[in-house]
Amino acid sequence: MQLIMNREHYFILAGETSADLLGASLMRSMQKISPSSIKWIGIGGEQMQKQGLISNLPISELSVIGTLDALISYQRLLRVAKLQIAQILKVRPKVVFTVDTKQFSLKFAMLLRKEMDKANWHVPIIQLVAPTIWAWGRWRAKKFEQNFDAILCLFPFEPAYFESTKTKAIYVGHPEAGRVPELKKIRTNVGNKIPPVVGLFPGSRDKEIDYNLLDMLEAARIFNINFPQYRFLLPTTSGLEKEVRKQIESYDLDIEVVVGINAFKNALSQISAALCVSGTATLQLALNAVPAVTCYKTSFLNFWIMRFLVKVKDPILPNILLGRTLYPCHLQSKQTPIALSSSLQQICEKMPDYQKTMIAEAERLGKLLLADGKDFETVLAKSLKQFIN
Repeated sequence: MQLIMNREHYFILAGETSADLLGASLMRSMQKISPSSIKWIGIGGEQMQKQGLISNLPISELSVIGTLDALISYQRLLRVAKLQIAQILKVRPKVVFTVDTKQFSLKFAMLLRKEMDKANWHVPIIQLVAPTIWAWGRWRAKKFEQNFDAILCLFPFEPAYFESTKTKAIYVGHPEAGRVPELKKIRTNVGNKIPPVVGLFPGSRDKEIDYNLLDMLEAARIFNINFPQYRFLLPTTSGLEKEVRKQIESYDLDIEVVVGINAFKNALSQISAALCVSGTATLQLALNAVPAVTCYKTSFLNFWIMRFLVKVKDPILPNILLGRTLYPCHLQSKQTPIALSSSLQQICEKMPDYQKTMIAEAERLGKLLLADGKDFETVLAKSLKQFIN
């Protein structure tokens, strides 16, 4: 695809907290290989804005959960997409990046490609984070192949799902893999911590909080009856802090709420175990050798659609990548406070054994997710060179 070399603008779009972090990594990688300073336009959060993005809208405007929410929000998201496309056609950046937010990113790329065809002007459209074809089936790859020039994959098995003649699927590794600390030393320090701490990770979106936090809090209350020596740590975002604090008010538990990206990272080196919703956080816990109980609840209709379409029964990333049930998982109706507290109690009763297993599996997982044995941003920068030179 022909590139316009005299432009220094790049467009980037991300729609949730985890995508904001990935987007910031991509921006740093691009600056390493760009011959001149970059002017970033698009939509992103706090981390991307720190790298120089002037965000057109708050990142929360793109945050939806599941197929049902996407359908309900369709007209609003369509307006957002069209406004961004108008800006792209006016500014004509060198490359357009979309980060995660897969349903919206695909629709956005389809609309953008049509408008570029009309204008007889084209630049690469690159998606960071592949669609979960391994969960949904090969059919989901086709539209991504048709509308993206490249797909940057976080997991080693993903490129094989795409046809190389239609799109470039490149394995770049996972950003968390290169950040695995000195696990044995840190986990030993955590094991000696008094009082011990359980992390509560109810999600990074408001609807995840609505569906999951109360079950977690009730599970913590039941667990605390038998393990009164434990306190709790709940990392969240500034946008969700008010709702989180409101929900914990009625619980007589020693819960510390911490806010922000650094608070989440710090929590990983302080907690002995965790209750965590399915998502990126489960992978971060596993890479930091934290024993955990995982869960997820959403609306009945969303869950029914997912169950009808999704091919895997266990959605927990560490379990999928390692090929074993590292983390017990409680989904939808099986996510009860009693079930969660019982699984957490089993972990804490056998903590030394769990800890040894977790350290070994964390090291194995970390090696698996390092592309070419190098850190994420280095591999990402190398992979992106072909699109700007």
